[in-house]
Amino acid sequence: MAESTFEQILSTAFDYKTEKYVIVKKHKVGVLYRVIQLCIIGYLIGWVFVINKGYQATEDSIQSSVITKVKGVVLINSSDTGVSLWGPEDYVIPPNGDANFFITTNVTQIPNQTLGICAESDRIPDGRCSDHDDCPRGESVRAGHGIKTGQCLNKDRNGTCEIHGWCPGEESQKSHVLGKVENFTIFIKNFIRFPRFSFSKSNIPETQDRSYLQKCNYDESVHPYCPIFRLGDIINKTGHRFQDMAQAGAAIGILINWNCNLDIDSSQCHPKYSFIRLDVNTTVNSITTFNFRYARYYKNATGHDYRTLFKVYGIRFNVMVHGKAGKFSIINTIVNIGSGLALLGAGSFLCNMLLLYYMRNRDEDRNKMYDSIKAGSSRNDTSTRDKAQEEESREQQQLTSLKLQADFSKDAEASA
Repeated sequence: MAESTFEQILSTAFDYKTEKYVIVKKHKVGVLYRVIQLCIIGYLIGWVFVINKGYQATEDSIQSSVITKVKGVVLINSSDTGVSLWGPEDYVIPPNGDANFFITTNVTQIPNQTLGICAESDRIPDGRCSDHDDCPRGESVRAGHGIKTGQCLNKDRNGTCEIHGWCPGEESQKSHVLGKVENFTIFIKNFIRFPRFSFSKSNIPETQDRSYLQKCNYDESVHPYCPIFRLGDIINKTGHRFQDMAQAGAAIGILINWNCNLDIDSSQCHPKYSFIRLDVNTTVNSITTFNFRYARYYKNATGHDYRTLFKVYGIRFNVMVHGKAGKFSIINTIVNIGSGLALLGAGSFLCNMLLLYYMRNRDEDRNKMYDSIKAGSSRNDTSTRDKAQEEESREQQQLTSLKLQADFSKDAEASA
């Protein structure tokens, strides 16, 4: 018994089994099936392969380096400091070409400040007083400019604490908006690399004209790949006015996006630039000002220190680089084709559901598509088959005995 079971298993191990198909002669179902197939094939070809380039391996972990250089000079004429000429080393902070930098647009200069005794600004809440007790000696003025001496000046009206600090204070000078700043230019050098494909590129155009960078300015239609940007054009593309930013300052984002198809020539891989203002608070409809202070220190002929204090407003620029590269990959191609072929099975599933549950002759269709076997039918079929074999064997035995009797009679007649 065990040997026969093993033989059956061994004999069926090398059998090939196929599905049984039922051809349904219903045009509505057939049309629906073909429409579903066409939609899936269109999705696979159009969306997966043409638009999303599903045949490519991609990488978006871009490695990037940014170097910036600002050009332009501006003349400042002040009654207190006289005429001065400012270049990039004066109004660009820091001046070493970082990806994040600050350009001064509005400046207040307080020259010849020396350490001494003077009144705190009445705009500082902690510096206001009505009595000497409001100015405890040795205590610093919160958000102020010095150390309290214990004296309250002008305490009868608009009193302020006397402080030890750099005098005179800021309120003694007026601010100056730097003119023609919108004509400054920003040269952005960007070097990128996609390590997966060992591909490197820069945003400097490949051209035989050596003077191209000296005469081009970025323009979407005329010079879309020129890396030199006019400051006023950048601000206009954010949808804001330079005059508004020059007074209070702002934060501007310069976005460089690389989308490279490495299946074609690398010269076709170009960056795209976009610009956005970052400091607009849409929830409260307000804009944050950007300002800070710094000082330049000197010594006079007697060896005493004095300084010039600068309070500057300006525009902070943040250069941000994003990118994605793709290259043909046989693995990605096979995976996407296999997924599309598997998705074609959805057409058969939907049509089967329609035939079995929604068509008018669904019971008849179900009977033709599926065979039902009742419990115990296998045993009955086996007993019926055994009886048939017994009857066939009995008939063969009877035929054999009759044939033997006939042969015996012929031999007896021949012998007689």
